[in-house]
Amino acid sequence: IKGQPSKPIVYVSFGDGSSQQGEVTDAIAHAVRDNLPVLFVIQDKGFAISTKTPGQTFFNRPEGQADEFYGIPIQRIDGLDPVHTFTRFGEIVAKMRDDRKPAIVIFQVERLNSHTNADDHRVYRSPEEIDHVREEHDPVKTLEDWLRGNGLDQSEIDAIRAEVKAQVIKEAEEAQDSPDPEACLTAKAELPAHLTDPAQEYRGNSPAAGADPAENYVMLEAIREVLKYRLAKDHRVTLFGEDLEDPKGDVFGVTKGLSQAFPGRVRNSPLNEATIVGLSVGQALAGGRPVAFLQFADFFSVAFNQIWSEMSSMHWRSAGGWKVPMIIMCSSGAFKPGLGPFHASSMESYAAHIPGIDVYMPSSAGDAAGLLNAAFESERPSIFFYPKSVLNDRNQSTSRDVARQLVPIGKGRYRRRGDHLTMVGWGNLLNMMERAANDLADIGVSCDIIDLRTISPWDVDMVVESAKKTGRLLIAQEENHTASMASEISATISELTDGTTLIRRVTRPDTWVPFNFSNQLEVLPSYRRILETAVEMLGGSTTWKKAPAPEAGMFIVEAIGSSPSDESVTIVEWKVKVGDKITKGMTLAEAEADKAVFEIGSPTEGVLEEILVPDSDMVKVGTPLLRIKTAGGKVSKKLITSEDPGQPKISLPHPPTLGDGHGRFGPRAAIGAVGAAAKQ
Repeated sequence: IKGQPSKPIVYVSFGDGSSQQGEVTDAIAHAVRDNLPVLFVIQDKGFAISTKTPGQTFFNRPEGQADEFYGIPIQRIDGLDPVHTFTRFGEIVAKMRDDRKPAIVIFQVERLNSHTNADDHRVYRSPEEIDHVREEHDPVKTLEDWLRGNGLDQSEIDAIRAEVKAQVIKEAEEAQDSPDPEACLTAKAELPAHLTDPAQEYRGNSPAAGADPAENYVMLEAIREVLKYRLAKDHRVTLFGEDLEDPKGDVFGVTKGLSQAFPGRVRNSPLNEATIVGLSVGQALAGGRPVAFLQFADFFSVAFNQIWSEMSSMHWRSAGGWKVPMIIMCSSGAFKPGLGPFHASSMESYAAHIPGIDVYMPSSAGDAAGLLNAAFESERPSIFFYPKSVLNDRNQSTSRDVARQLVPIGKGRYRRRGDHLTMVGWGNLLNMMERAANDLADIGVSCDIIDLRTISPWDVDMVVESAKKTGRLLIAQEENHTASMASEISATISELTDGTTLIRRVTRPDTWVPFNFSNQLEVLPSYRRILETAVEMLGGSTTWKKAPAPEAGMFIVEAIGSSPSDESVTIVEWKVKVGDKITKGMTLAEAEADKAVFEIGSPTEGVLEEILVPDSDMVKVGTPLLRIKTAGGKVSKKLITSEDPGQPKISLPHPPTLGDGHGRFGPRAAIGAVGAAAKQ
């Protein structure tokens, strides 16, 4: 509102106790940073319930009263003098309308009574103090004295007092006699019909066979292009977050080019997630359509108060009178080297637990574009998680018409149809489920794979329908096991199928995601764990045939990316040739990944035996690039870049049964020629 012709200001009021909250200083800091016309009024009563505040605040410090904070002069107003208060506030507001700068007012008052009905201030205030405050510091009495001194008759004052008292009693009685409000069983505004209609779904087109994959958009590009479209279409759309501006364009490149295309509307934030979300909430309430970026889902907790107390509750608190049409976007998940406990979390269960918020997590570019468009059109507060390990997955790309793409809110998608087992997942795990389902298909077992896409609200009907058909439900998620989205789905399906569905969860144990990538693969749900769990549900077992051990004295250098989101690498130029002596750290090649050009260094030493990938070839991360013969037949430790449990051997003692459509197992049905099936 700073630039509006009417020169409005923002009024922020809180008590001396609340002034000690970190988000108060965050707000003042940002008002200074952007020189915003915000009037911070602190009602200084000297108490935070029973705790005395003098000497404990930024304006009343142990050494005495402060004159300024973050460069803003601190102005004090005697709240016991109503006339003086009116005059001083008028002067301060007039100055703010003129200079458009922030101001801080310490409004000095006394608390005449207990903090609440549940508090008794006689416990921590003496009778003498209470009597003195009521006799000498009641602003109503002070105003009466001023009115008498300025010619108003006592009888007129008594009449006013009696009139006000009668009005208060009347309104209190009306409130007591009024009916109870109707209970509200939802905290979300109703969606437009087209945003829940499956017939409106359009996810773009997958690349045609033999087509150049670069002609389509991967998820990262699809998200960027939707943001670009929305910025161009609606001047109210803004982006705010860390490192969004060019030339960086976000740590994953999601916003690359957008700050140049839309100057002043794609902005770098301070490194403060509460400020990012809180400022965006304010913009949404003032008529904007902000998009707040949190770099990693792990930082969700830093902004939690703004999400829980403000963003999610505003529609409910105002009975639909206010709305917060904003989107929080953040990368999520693991499955990439170089992450760890504070850059690899998922957090969708935490988000889904908050009333009033829609939560999305796509697994493909088409779903990402369609869901993001739906989130914009819904005008409901939304959290959009984009999974790091599929951001650049060209196998899940979409056509370039992302402005047209739309995915209905709360509707899942069948990625595969089958009869014997239902798999439910979202985000990073869908590709693992597809891989496991391919192995099961080789022995005649068919699966439903459901991509939820929307975590809140989630598609209960689709999952119930499939679970009743197959009688078996496997749910996989990156989040830890206890009190999670997988738990919610398990409980709901158990209730709605009368406990007749066999349910298993594949989750992260109740621990953190480690830095060590081989440990990460053990802790997280994986292709191996998904397949083994599925086979166990079918009554079988799985063993693994490991890949051959590396040739003694030979080291295979595999393709790596420049960042955790990289899926593919192009060798720009080899810096070595066959026969060269290789030393540790020596540059082997210049490569281009999804985000940057970088150098591939040697993790070992020896003699270059063979180059396996020619210049200009694009390969997947983890692809063997070259062979180095190590000195003295030394075996160097292999860098693990992807999950490779080996070749599964699946044994089923009998053909699995089918569900009867009600979650119960029907008569045994032959599935191909399974018998004692085994996949060699």
